[in-house]
Amino acid sequence: MSRVNLKFKWHYVGLGGILLLSFILNFYKLGQEGIGNTYYSAAVKSMLESWHNFFFNSFDPKGFIAIDKPPVDFWFQALSAYIFGFKGWSLCLPQALAGVLSVALLYHLVARIFGRGAGLLAALFLTLTPIVVAADRTNEVDCMLMFVNLIATWALSKAVEKNHLKWLVLAFFIVGVGFNIKMMEAFLVLPAFYLFYLINPKLTWSKKLVHLLTATIVLLVVSLSWSVIVDSVPANQRPYVGSTQNNSEVTLAIGYNGINRLVGKTGNFHMGSKQPHQFGNWNAGRGAHRNAGRFSGFGQTGNPSIFRLFTTPELDGQLSWLFPGVFISVISLLWGARVRDPLDRKRQTVVFWTVWVLTMFVFFSIAKRFSSYYMVQMAPGIAALAGAGFKEMWKQWCTKENWFLPLALMCTVVFEISVIWRYPTLRDPLSITIGVLALISLVCLLFGKKIIASSKRGISFIVLVIGVLSLVTAPTVWAITPIEYGGNVTKPFAGPELKNQHGQDEMVSNSKLENYLKLNYRKGTYLVGTLNAMSAAPIILDTGLPVMAIGGFMGSDPALTVAKLQKLANEGQIRYFLLPERSFGNQQTRIVNWIKSNCVVVPASKWRDTQTSHKQSRGWMKLGDSSMTLYKYEKSKNI
Repeated sequence: MSRVNLKFKWHYVGLGGILLLSFILNFYKLGQEGIGNTYYSAAVKSMLESWHNFFFNSFDPKGFIAIDKPPVDFWFQALSAYIFGFKGWSLCLPQALAGVLSVALLYHLVARIFGRGAGLLAALFLTLTPIVVAADRTNEVDCMLMFVNLIATWALSKAVEKNHLKWLVLAFFIVGVGFNIKMMEAFLVLPAFYLFYLINPKLTWSKKLVHLLTATIVLLVVSLSWSVIVDSVPANQRPYVGSTQNNSEVTLAIGYNGINRLVGKTGNFHMGSKQPHQFGNWNAGRGAHRNAGRFSGFGQTGNPSIFRLFTTPELDGQLSWLFPGVFISVISLLWGARVRDPLDRKRQTVVFWTVWVLTMFVFFSIAKRFSSYYMVQMAPGIAALAGAGFKEMWKQWCTKENWFLPLALMCTVVFEISVIWRYPTLRDPLSITIGVLALISLVCLLFGKKIIASSKRGISFIVLVIGVLSLVTAPTVWAITPIEYGGNVTKPFAGPELKNQHGQDEMVSNSKLENYLKLNYRKGTYLVGTLNAMSAAPIILDTGLPVMAIGGFMGSDPALTVAKLQKLANEGQIRYFLLPERSFGNQQTRIVNWIKSNCVVVPASKWRDTQTSHKQSRGWMKLGDSSMTLYKYEKSKNI
């Protein structure tokens, strides 16, 4: 066997091992995540009822109101549920698969420019990014968006290499598809895309501008196509657009899923979460940070600051482990470049990934309303720069007199220890482990440089492995927590906090209530009406029957007027209403008052079940029956 072939095989053994690791982290015990985020799971179940629901992204089987996201990823979830059956793991399957494919695609993107070693490191870093693993194991859409944006990046690299408009148009077309996965968040990659094409020295400026203008038109057409189609359909022929005040998908995209994320407008009671702030205590091992709502509830992102991603306990352990090394990596990769000289292929790519990370870093540093799992989109850029950078620094250390590699290793390990230090139970064993590994690696780098630079590749490989282990040990501990403890499916995150969440966030299902409603149900009508999707979703999932979420997700959408409700009630379309005893604000006051004035209370003995059954749906509010009242509409007001 030739030496070249031996290298070739060992390289693919490494890639296969990393992909296997990614597959295990994403798929192992995936079924333990229950039915996933019940808000979205109920929508997928409703989408399976009809093509009308499927296209319009309806939350409920009767098509009353739509969910607050565009449909592409949920179409994949519906397809998976159709093939494998409606199960929790089948809803999470598309995202888990997208996570593994993202690792493979990032390897290809990095390896073709910086070499196979860099590609393997980048793939490993992405595989072990804790927030990516946590999000991959849910039915949230972020990992599918990451995968789609990486496909667009591949097409963009082809456009720069071949100088052909069709590849650029394809890249922007795919970003437009990403827009129909999570709307404006897909556009965070655009500064990197535009700049990467503009610094291409092979085309004239006039051609670049014409090409980019053409691609931008395609981007806008594809991005807004579904939203414009939905908005053009008469309101009485489609679901109301949830999380809006004016029933418009375009408004949803630009406002609630766009500008509002940056400026922090929270109208409609939305706080970037699919749950209210009723969560378990996660304070064990978090030192002074003892607030049950900070990690898995509202306000998990800290205050806007350029240091937010380094100092906020709920963010730094999710994504930021390699940031010091990435910063030094960029310097090493651009070292020696002259401002006036055209950038070579490698440095163009460095600029691309740097702008990718920098744009998102700025956004997540200043944005006032987002969840930590949104940062999944930044992970490929961090992994790519770290993979390319550490390989380049290794090469420079072996051939030149610079200190980038030991400096990057030392700074990264010190930062990682600072994150670990907040966790008393992990502080000593984990800090000692990565500290010892880093120390061994540094000693070998400083005193064994001649050996490393020699042809003794076995020794060099051992030193390299020890150094990489010092970098990934802590992220790996975080990454396996969703498997070890079970993930939070409505607010995906990774870390020791997950250990304390169970038994406090399971959905409560009242079988007696559901049986009572089904016995009195007439086909083609609504089983029951609730003020919000949070109380409607469990009933939809249990019964598969239409439940009207009168005010949308959190009960604040003006989807229904008193006149329309009265008309539906008089026509027999809806007879039962399940309302909380506490007020949900002024948005639905008139609706609630009408129900209380025109309906009678159903005796609790007929529907209230003291023995409730718990269904796994981590992260969902417990809906206590004692706080609810069931009403029935009858003109005679006589049950």
